Amino acid sequence: MKQPVKRFVPIWALQFVAGIFVVLIAVGVAVALLGPVLRGPTAFFDELGKTISRIAPQPQADLRGDEQIKAVIKAMPNGKLRVGTILDDQNRVVFTITADRSAVKAAVQPGDELRIARDGSVEIVPTGIPGVIDSLQRAIEDLKRKFFGP
Repeated sequence: MKQPVKRFVPIWALQFVAGIFVVLIAVGVAVALLGPVLRGPTAFFDELGKTISRIAPQPQADLRGDEQIKAVIKAMPNGKLRVGTILDDQNRVVFTITADRSAVKAAVQPGDELRIARDGSVEIVPTGIPGVIDSLQRAIEDLKRKFFGP
């Protein structure tokens, strides 16, 4: 009678290692095949984004007339206003206005909008729900002034 051969590594462990190699090879082949396919349409999606941005409603310009531009230029030091960039797709001119940090006393962050407060100081325009409430309060005050006077 033959004695059974003793193995030190069970068969399931060898199958597991072989399975890992098969999965790694399959993932590598899939990445090699799908990589260029997924990178290809980026130009298409870029143009689609530009088209959608042209179709979507754009915010109104801050300065809408020649008189307003002249008033801003007169208010600037030395009577000059610097053109920052021209947005051809929106048919807009963007101006650059700079100020010393000491001149802006509000604790501003990039993207904040400033306005003149009721007391004459410079304040940050509230955004979100407080901004909606603030705009409603200002609209009510404007209506009161129109109907009842100052």
